[in-house]
Amino acid sequence: MKYIIDMIDDIRENIQNSKEYTLLAMLLKEDEEQNLQNAGEKVITSLYVDNTAKQLQLGFLDEHVTTKELLECLDSLEMQAMMYEVMIKISNEHPLMPIIGFGENHKQKQYIFFVTV
Repeated sequence: MKYIIDMIDDIRENIQNSKEYTLLAMLLKEDEEQNLQNAGEKVITSLYVDNTAKQLQLGFLDEHVTTKELLECLDSLEMQAMMYEVMIKISNEHPLMPIIGFGENHKQKQYIFFVTV
């Protein structure tokens, strides 16, 4: 489980707050030896702050979201929201799922959210 504050620190340290990265969900699945394997990727196209559930929810609506929009959204949050969970909805068939980690692909300018399925 990751929180907004964890994500802010990671974005600052690993992509120096660049506003040019696309957001990507990488789905990971455990194999027989309990190693995580890539089970697919999907570009994140929406974000929503749910103050009631205390979550930043990432999803796949027909919008365009980059680290620019993500950082602008985070700048408008109050301090207590920094402890909101970062969640992702990979499809309508799946519930909201917690992010387990972050990564980046500098060559393709992608900021990656890891989730297990």
